[in-house]
Amino acid sequence: MKILMFRPSYYPEISGGTHLGMDLIADLIDAGHEVVLVTPAPWRVSEEIKLKYRNMKIEKQYNGKLVIHRVYVSANEKSLTSRAIRMLLLTLGMSFRALKEKKVDIIMSHSMPVFIGPISVLIKKLKRVPLLYLESDVVSESIISTGIAKEGLKKKLLYSLGKTLEKVSLKGSQYIITVSELFRRRNIDTGISKDKIEVIYNWIDTDKVVPIPRRDNILFDRFKLDRNKFFVTYCGNLGLPQNVEILVDAAKDLEHIKDLEFVIIGGGVRKEEIEQYIVDSNASNIKFFPLQPLEEVSYVYSLGDVGIVLGKKGTSKNGFPSKTWTMMATGQAIISCFDLDSELSASVIEGECGIAIEPDSGEKLKQAILEMYNNKQYTQKCGLNSRRYVNEKYSRIIATKKYINALEKVVTNKN
Repeated sequence: MKILMFRPSYYPEISGGTHLGMDLIADLIDAGHEVVLVTPAPWRVSEEIKLKYRNMKIEKQYNGKLVIHRVYVSANEKSLTSRAIRMLLLTLGMSFRALKEKKVDIIMSHSMPVFIGPISVLIKKLKRVPLLYLESDVVSESIISTGIAKEGLKKKLLYSLGKTLEKVSLKGSQYIITVSELFRRRNIDTGISKDKIEVIYNWIDTDKVVPIPRRDNILFDRFKLDRNKFFVTYCGNLGLPQNVEILVDAAKDLEHIKDLEFVIIGGGVRKEEIEQYIVDSNASNIKFFPLQPLEEVSYVYSLGDVGIVLGKKGTSKNGFPSKTWTMMATGQAIISCFDLDSELSASVIEGECGIAIEPDSGEKLKQAILEMYNNKQYTQKCGLNSRRYVNEKYSRIIATKKYINALEKVVTNKN
């Protein structure tokens, strides 16, 4: 089976879904399949990496079983308009590249960039092959939860556009995979047949992502951190859904505790904004570092005694922070500031992995951090529970096998 796959990013760009794409492709090839990957060229990376991949038209891996086509677009992401233009240009470039590909058995599309789903429906008709659609984000809901557009006509228009793009993508696909039971139920309520939709949760490879003892963690030396202190970390995307400001506010309020420090490791469209917010807060107990190489993920997430998951109110309706399983795999205790009725909060509570609090409350976050700091034995137990929980429930082998089965089933039914 030869799969034409669209993804919003791929290594060496680091995002919450990078390891998911790499794992799935590796396991597809191991199962005897071929993949043609069409993806944007690395963007949120160093200038050196950008330059390396800017003119790289084609890349082959796994003895040619994986062919990667990267599309470069230079438009920035400084505003909503520029982000929309970049997404549109990326979609056009990715579409033209995909149309040149001959003799594929199935297309596997993605909910990001936002226009690629509907375009995939057109491409599958032109190529006369089935389409499997991966819904990992819900654009229309993110417009509301992230505050991308303010109240008024602009918000209504963007929401309507988002709903239209989603409808075309969902209706035009032979099969749909979502990352959340909430997404599945909502799609069924809008008329999607339950027989063509399946939930496959994001996963983590617990053989690759492991706890690193503090004495062996190279980042303590690289960042000049005191191994004897208690660390609270936020690692990941600095985008519109993440209200990192409440963590900065909590850190400032806890500045008087001298053996408690905060580390933020991240990148994204709000990176400069968050860095400035930290500077303006004048908090002396926060250290900020850029995203680290993917191969150091175990070191990154083993850095903190407690890891923070952040999402504005309503974020659970449009996405699922898959990095949570990475945090748990390294044995971190978790404080999730996320919708309390979400599957994420339910997992933290069910696995006894930490504390789940409502989003957008700096005061409640501060109290949760104090609870962890003042009860270090409890914090250590939560960390052990985290590792056990992902080992039992979010296995890479089980999840990728479900993807492979779904792709094979769609191709078989088509034939």
